Amino acid sequence: MVSFSKLFTAALVATLAAASSKRGAAYNDASLVRTLANSKSGSMSWSYNWDMKKNGNMPSGVEFVPMLWGTDSVDDWKSAVETALKDGSKHILGFNEPDNASQANIGASKAATLYKEYITPYGDRAKLVSPAVTSSTQSGEGLSWFKTFMSDCKSCNISAMAVHWYGGSFAQLESFMKEAIDAAAKYDIDEVWLTEFALDADTNGISNEATAKTFLEKSMQWMDSEAKVGRYAYFYTANKYLLTSGSVNALGKVYVSTSSSSSGSETTSTKTSTKTSTKTTSTKTTSTKTTSKSTKTTESSKTTTTKSADATKTVKTTKFVTSTKTVKHTKTASATPQAAWNSQPTKPASGW
Repeated sequence: MVSFSKLFTAALVATLAAASSKRGAAYNDASLVRTLANSKSGSMSWSYNWDMKKNGNMPSGVEFVPMLWGTDSVDDWKSAVETALKDGSKHILGFNEPDNASQANIGASKAATLYKEYITPYGDRAKLVSPAVTSSTQSGEGLSWFKTFMSDCKSCNISAMAVHWYGGSFAQLESFMKEAIDAAAKYDIDEVWLTEFALDADTNGISNEATAKTFLEKSMQWMDSEAKVGRYAYFYTANKYLLTSGSVNALGKVYVSTSSSSSGSETTSTKTSTKTSTKTTSTKTTSTKTTSKSTKTTESSKTTTTKSADATKTVKTTKFVTSTKTVKHTKTASATPQAAWNSQPTKPASGW
């Protein structure tokens, strides 16, 4: 017979593992969160669904984090967030992509006013997270929007910054996250949450499993080792992404994996390369040329990423906003919303 002490110890280990995990589940269907989280105990510590209500039960050890999606959601906010806090939520997320015309679409100054009214009052009961901005480099969007928002929200009691990223490679993600970390630090925020991220090619479902796995492994290894990254959630916990027909697929197994052994070898390799390059002038010259080419490639990739991001948001618009907004955005979008989203639920009464 298994002793009570052994069972208690096992449960405690699982709870501590979950609490220390940065990984979360971005979801619509709560049952899929349970399937993913239960496939490996302690693999995830939190979840969110772009809503203020969890709309289903979370697995043990997984905190639901409510979000005030946008201006359409304020009427039901106070009662919903009170319920979430009573149920154990310890964090609150701000608006969803207020810098994006197809999502929450709120000016930075207005967003600051709304944040102070609806979210800041809960700062003594939960850790407050900023509105989640895109990785757009356009003026008035992305980190530019965040900086304007923070200049008007210095007394908002924000403890963490939230961002989204879509692009073409891990190198681009790492570069953007470092920019975000630097931007947050200017406002004494020492924690950044990446609450949506994926390759552009995978926004409508995983297009190439091997490529997605490599990207996800590198991204998680870096974020797990980067102290300034507080939490992250891959886009997203659903069929065609981390699951297939209701079961955890190969990519989902990578996501719940807790292994990060290869990150150490990468660091060692980098250090060795650096030492070698300092020994000879020729090695330094070669390294400089390579870096220069890499920089040019990155700049080119950023431009492409910005264009791709516009198309990506068209897809997400169909999923998360009202039909009126969808029609309006479709007319000006650079891509047609994909049929893959047609089966997704429409905006609930409480608002996305």
